[in-house]
Amino acid sequence: AELAAVVRAFDKFKNEPFNLVTNSAYVAGIAMRAEHALLKEVSNPKLYQLLSKLIQLFSHRKQPYHIMHVRSHTDLPGFVAEGNRKADALAMAVQTANVPDIFAQAKLSHAFFHQNVPALMRMFKLSKEEAKAIVATCSNCQSYQIPSMGTGVNP
Repeated sequence: AELAAVVRAFDKFKNEPFNLVTNSAYVAGIAMRAEHALLKEVSNPKLYQLLSKLIQLFSHRKQPYHIMHVRSHTDLPGFVAEGNRKADALAMAVQTANVPDIFAQAKLSHAFFHQNVPALMRMFKLSKEEAKAIVATCSNCQSYQIPSMGTGVNP
C-alpha cells in the first residue's frame, strides 16, 4: 500500500520539486534505488507494475526530489514526527491491503536487491536460518555462490 502511495505521489508531483517522507525503510530503500535500477521480472505482477511505473517516473523526472526515512512510532518532537503520527493515524483507518509477513517481505526484497544473509538478518530481523533459506533458494545468487571448502586446521 505504501509503495503504491509513493508511485501516486511521484506521479502527481512529477512537474515540481518534491520531498517524500516515509516511515517505511523498505519503501524508502526501493525509492532511493529505483532511479538507477534495472528491473527484472518478479513473481508478483502488481509489485512489478508499481516498480516499473516508479522507475519510469524517475527516468523522465526533470525536477529535484528528496526521499527521507523517519522512524515510526517515536515520541520525538518536531513537525516531521508530528506529521508522521498524523499520517499513521490516517493510514490505519483506511488500511485494506494484506501486507505480507516479514519473511515474505524479505523474500520480495531479496528477489529485487539480492542482499546477503547478514543484510537480510539486519533489515528484517530474521534468524540466520531464515535468511540462509532465502539466499539458498535464489537461483541468481546460486550462480555466484562459492563452494565451501569445509573447516580445517592449517598444518
